[in-house]
Amino acid sequence: MASITKYTNSKGSFWQVRAFIGYKEDGRELRLTRKGFKTKKEAQKALNQAISDYETKKAPEEQVQLTFKELYDIWLEQYRLSVKPSSVATAKRYCELHVLPAFGHLKLNKITVAYCQKQVNIWHSKYKQYNYLRKETQKIMKFGVSSELMDSNPMSKVIVPRKKEIDTPVKFYTKDELIEFLNFSKSICNSKIYTFIRLLAFTGMRKSEALALQWQDIDFTRKTLNIGKTVAIDEFKQVILQEPKTINSIRVIKLDDGTLSQLESWRREQEIQLKFLKIKSSTQQHIFTGKNNRLYYPQIINDWLNWVYLKDSEKRFHKITPHGFRYTHCSLLFESGASIKEVQSRLGHKDVQTTLNVYACTTPQMIENTGEKFANYINF
Repeated sequence: MASITKYTNSKGSFWQVRAFIGYKEDGRELRLTRKGFKTKKEAQKALNQAISDYETKKAPEEQVQLTFKELYDIWLEQYRLSVKPSSVATAKRYCELHVLPAFGHLKLNKITVAYCQKQVNIWHSKYKQYNYLRKETQKIMKFGVSSELMDSNPMSKVIVPRKKEIDTPVKFYTKDELIEFLNFSKSICNSKIYTFIRLLAFTGMRKSEALALQWQDIDFTRKTLNIGKTVAIDEFKQVILQEPKTINSIRVIKLDDGTLSQLESWRREQEIQLKFLKIKSSTQQHIFTGKNNRLYYPQIINDWLNWVYLKDSEKRFHKITPHGFRYTHCSLLFESGASIKEVQSRLGHKDVQTTLNVYACTTPQMIENTGEKFANYINF
């Protein structure tokens, strides 16, 4: 059985041929895999020649082993059809930075378990994401085996090095620190930036979720916020909207009066700005947009925060990331008495263990309250 298909890469469109030619003397299948033909006719000619060579007992010269890079290109075409664009972008970035430099030049039949083990050990010594690199490489080789382009998957046989235990303290704000930071931000930021920062702090949203919000996601009467999409970057470095990573991330949460009031204030100001740009506002309008009403790249939030910290000449605040406001919201919810299940639901955590991991990062007030709770309960 033979297949001749068209494919596209950065250099243009080409044709490739894959075919079962026959059996070798030892009983193993003889297959032809070749790429890079400019026309379908050229690919067919190569196939016909391979069959002719086999029938005249010659070894087809086209039966050349693919390189890992060639396998990667075939895999990537298929991978695009099965995952979200942002997942393709992430896999492509890591593979091109780390996997292809190590494996790309190797013929598939020359990749050994020993070489894979050596490379995984190197990644382990250099990168926190070493296991992700291993898994992606293993995934590509698994595809190679299922496509009958590889006899086995050597990466599946390596011994995974033990994960390094790194004690990295989670950076978040206490209640008093958050109030002081919000007051400072309000005094120096424009309405849009301050509204965004407050929204992160008072909802625990991910920055990608907040950037995807439209006005229709807010019910000002019921005081609810519908979270059901995120912004992401695809492999072509374009901002896109997509569904959240898990079903648990789709949720409806309550908003406090202060945050609703701030959102209303920003909405009125945004309408004035859009009118100046001759853009008619609607419920489908995104809440936070940049120049010419375009969606922001997620990195913009980090830039906003860095600007705020630069303005803090007295260095009153320790720096936290946008995700640090999510940790802040989570820890202060626990401090206020919310249950683990309530916090998990509000933050959209798939696994309660994620919520518990934040719970472990107790605030000073929680530590203080713990002793009082025990004493009050025992009443001795």
